[in-house]
Amino acid sequence: MRTLDSTSLPEDPGVEDEPLYRRRSRSIEVRRGWFPRRLGHVLGRLLLALAILLPCGYGGLHLAGYALSSPRFQTNPEEDVLIDGNTFVSREEVLSALGLLLYSPAGRRTNVLRINLEEERKQVESIPWVRSAIVSRIFPNRVAVHIVERTPVAFVSVGGKLKLVDGDGVLLEKPDKANFTFPVLVGLDALGNAGDRQGRLAIYQEFVRQLGDEPSSAGWLVSEVDLGDADDLKVLLVEGRETIQVHFGRNDFKQRFRDFLALLPEVRRTNTQIDSVDLRYRNQVVVNPRKSVADDK
Repeated sequence: MRTLDSTSLPEDPGVEDEPLYRRRSRSIEVRRGWFPRRLGHVLGRLLLALAILLPCGYGGLHLAGYALSSPRFQTNPEEDVLIDGNTFVSREEVLSALGLLLYSPAGRRTNVLRINLEEERKQVESIPWVRSAIVSRIFPNRVAVHIVERTPVAFVSVGGKLKLVDGDGVLLEKPDKANFTFPVLVGLDALGNAGDRQGRLAIYQEFVRQLGDEPSSAGWLVSEVDLGDADDLKVLLVEGRETIQVHFGRNDFKQRFRDFLALLPEVRRTNTQIDSVDLRYRNQVVVNPRKSVADDK
């Protein structure tokens, strides 16, 4: 019997050679939609956040309720309000501004957490003698109030009444137990608000700064300062029984005061009683003699 193998078979010219082993066809990746996966991540994080925040929020509400109702956070005005920096402002004025009554028939107290610090600061600063204030909490139940009081610079005659005034032009009532040695400022009646007075007071303060203690060293007392004219500061100087009004203008106060002192010996040699001296003119001093009773007639 004759067997045929593949080598002895005739080749078919119309049939192409096929590979002995076929390659595995490349798999096509099918993409899944991104939305379900992204949504799953978002929901997972949201659930985790809720699992953390809900217990914290619940605990926070209970803690806040405890803090707002616990006697531990209640302020006693007599003991728990600390005030410093006040010399002329009384403790009662500060407590009244804070709304904390010192004497209450019901023994009313205020929870320290319910105090609006910014609002209470404004209330304390509404006291005329208070220039600025800081209100803060000291846990668990104390309130601290630091006060910066106004600094008076002179007495001022307003409407026939004598008051104090600070550098900002704020009028102040004189405290009962306080002594001040200041000149009296006049001419401010027409200036109704503190802003207008502040400009005139700046001229006066510059006058005080330049002269320092020279008037007292020379034996003269600054008794009164007229600020009615913004361009001419008029000062009433007193030495013993002699009173002279000096026109200083609005600058060079120290040099003009020295010119006044240098002029006095020469004028006194003439036995002329001086009513006023005008130092506003350069290289010239105008002396106005005092009128006698005979001159008036």
